[in-house]
Amino acid sequence: MTLHDRDGETTEVSLPGKYEVCSRCQGRGKVVNPAVDDNGLSDEDFAEDPDFEEAYFSGVYDIPCPECHGRRVVPVPDFKACTYAQKRLLVAERLWQWDEAAYQAEVHAEQCLMGIY
Repeated sequence: MTLHDRDGETTEVSLPGKYEVCSRCQGRGKVVNPAVDDNGLSDEDFAEDPDFEEAYFSGVYDIPCPECHGRRVVPVPDFKACTYAQKRLLVAERLWQWDEAAYQAEVHAEQCLMGIY
């Protein structure tokens, strides 16, 4: 697993792991191609083209899940099997991820205010 420190430097560590159902596809192994519905679809989209609605819900536009690559499960650290030191590394990584997400949200908000998005 790749972990980040406060400066954003990365380190590869080996941790005990297990498999969990992929949260992106909920274990289906496939998702609708984001090029089709990334901006969201409304009832109007389906009302205008009933054939599109049928194709959409039948899986015509599905692609292998980008998260699990169609395997339906993803490897995750097994927190219960980790040593105390490994748990500290995982908690530090989670904090880094939260900080990074907050920073990216702030950047996005500023860009929206400036009219970039």
